Amino acid sequence: MKHMLVIFTTLLLSLLTSIDAAELTLTAPLDYQVVQRSSPGKGLVRIAGELSEEVAAADTSIEVKLVGEKNESGWLRAGGSISGKKLSGTVESPAGGWWKMEVRVVRSGKEVAHGSVAHVGIGEVFVIAGQSNSANHGAEKQTTKTQRVASFDSKAWRIADDPQPGASGGGGSFVPPFADAIVAKENVPVGIIACGIGATSVREWLPKGATFPNPPTLVGRVEQLPNGQWASKGAAYEAFITRMKSVGVQGFRAVLWHQGESDANQKDATRTLPGRLYREHLEKIIRESRRAIGWDAPWFVAQASYHVPGDEGSDDIRAAQASLWKDGIALEGPDSDALKGKFRERDGQGVHFSGEGLRVHGAKWAEKVLPWLDAQWSAPRKANDGTEWSTFEQLPECHSLGWVSANVQSKDTKSWNGVLDEAKWGTPSAQQAVTRNWDWKVSDDQWREAVKQKGEGQREEVRFDLWLPDDIGIARGIVVMSGHGSGENLFHRADLRALAKELHLALFKFVGNPMQRGFWPRSLLFDRLKSFGEKCGHLELEHAPLFLYGHSNGTGFSAIIPSYAPERVWGFVSMRPGITFQVYQPGAAQVPGLVIFGEDDGFFARPSREENLAVVPTLRKNHAALWNIAVEPKTGHGPGEKTWPLVFSFLRHTFAARVPANANARQGPVKLNALTLESGHLGQNWDSTKGGYQTLPIAPVASFAGDKTTASWLVSAAYAADWQAFQRDGEVKKSQ
Repeated sequence: MKHMLVIFTTLLLSLLTSIDAAELTLTAPLDYQVVQRSSPGKGLVRIAGELSEEVAAADTSIEVKLVGEKNESGWLRAGGSISGKKLSGTVESPAGGWWKMEVRVVRSGKEVAHGSVAHVGIGEVFVIAGQSNSANHGAEKQTTKTQRVASFDSKAWRIADDPQPGASGGGGSFVPPFADAIVAKENVPVGIIACGIGATSVREWLPKGATFPNPPTLVGRVEQLPNGQWASKGAAYEAFITRMKSVGVQGFRAVLWHQGESDANQKDATRTLPGRLYREHLEKIIRESRRAIGWDAPWFVAQASYHVPGDEGSDDIRAAQASLWKDGIALEGPDSDALKGKFRERDGQGVHFSGEGLRVHGAKWAEKVLPWLDAQWSAPRKANDGTEWSTFEQLPECHSLGWVSANVQSKDTKSWNGVLDEAKWGTPSAQQAVTRNWDWKVSDDQWREAVKQKGEGQREEVRFDLWLPDDIGIARGIVVMSGHGSGENLFHRADLRALAKELHLALFKFVGNPMQRGFWPRSLLFDRLKSFGEKCGHLELEHAPLFLYGHSNGTGFSAIIPSYAPERVWGFVSMRPGITFQVYQPGAAQVPGLVIFGEDDGFFARPSREENLAVVPTLRKNHAALWNIAVEPKTGHGPGEKTWPLVFSFLRHTFAARVPANANARQGPVKLNALTLESGHLGQNWDSTKGGYQTLPIAPVASFAGDKTTASWLVSAAYAADWQAFQRDGEVKKSQ
């Protein structure tokens, strides 16, 4: 038996040693891969790999670190999983590069496997297709000056010096000068998927079986049918689709299409394609390819029909190409027919570009793409019978609650007089420690002095979005949402947008920790509302009343802003506070507030239900706060479909009570209606010892039979009825 134990122990130690030394071979991302960014400052990188040893999934995480020439990210937690020897996941990474990406598997706090990729970029990816002048048929090979351009042939990425892998020809292309121009302007790497095939007609690019009456000049990719019609064999199209799919949905920015010479002015006139059919065929390729890849990829279409001096273009083909822009099917590419003389090979006698012509051609493409690319981040767009605007900024972490807590706020917790019975839950671990005194009186001047002394911290991208209903006239108010947690989806909800249209409200949302977990100074929000008002022509946004929504750590924002500027806020919702004590803001007591807990939310039990439930009643008792609590039975940290009707009821009824009907923020700040305690109703608070659904008594303040100092304050009889139904049934059947 003793001998068996020794053998077992030896085998166990051997297994543990092998796991500690496991190798990780990454299959994604690839070396020199460029990942399409999703915003100016970041993109989602897919990670995949294989371990040399199986690693149990329990207590295991995947972490990623990006190392650049001058900085590094630190270890970032990646979403994903490990199954046996297989690893897969994703990580949101900053734009730029080249980064060295290090990936490690951590189990129980210890690294058990490690792998790396030497060059990864997050930037812009373009698919380039068409015929010879989209491929490698130029007179002089080009090289990338920035060395931040890479090409993909469906198997590997490499620096994008000519010839471009995946396209026909062995000469030069416009790719390096075009991509270098994008790098110079955007300061991100550029990825190229080159698919061009020399001398091809648009007919050869059609899906398999697509028919046409007359063949192109070259017939290797088409076939004649028994009825005399001609059809595409589909080989070019299928290869094209495969290349586009290789980087996934939304995996590239746009298709750049440069083709038309082999359809215009052919020596055999029967092989010339009428402009009407050129338009029809190219439109089919665009629409069918979008369907095949699963998303509406943008296309740029150049004007290309030039052959030689004396045959310098086809008005018919050019008009067909331009018609795609005018009808919104494609975007306007460069007029390459205008590049003649020294810009063409053989001293201007050929169809292909000279070295100088390739460089000018690349610049012409960049002139079309760059303004459009800038507009992707900021151009208004139609959505839900309204218009959206977006901006992006790199903001420092000093704006966030965590930074202020660590660098400015006093650590004294004695002023909190809620439950504070640590016997109920014991001494917290480091992960459970909760700071109770969040009644911060940190002025903007104090914040600025702290930043001056301690530095502003790392920067992070923040996205701002505004939505306005069509024909809104003057916006009467703004619903402002921290995008943390459920705020991102709330901004896009059709029912909220319908309510905003009814009440003439704007919706404003931000995503990024300096804002969504912020908030110092106050001008951080107000300056951006003013800027958006100027951008969209609604100057009243500078002064319009606000309704605030925050979820989890976003609840600090939703309570802090009312405490600093109660005159500006008509109401707020703190949804499932990550730390309820951060809601304790006496300065916001006279702003109607709703704090919603989920009964089964782990944060609700940290440090205890009793302490979390004590925060609002304490504010009610000490400061006559116009606040109410709702506890959603049988739910966790995230709100569900049954939660929103209560939120919208609170929004509607506080708006009616607080915002004067004749208010016009375009004329200046709006004086909100002050509410008295006696004007509302009271509701008995949810009993944590009973739990679940509870029928809670409600009544006007004067006739309420319970403890009037701590009961939830409800803004109106109609809202009180909705609140009572929510606590009794877990839902509001119909907002009153």
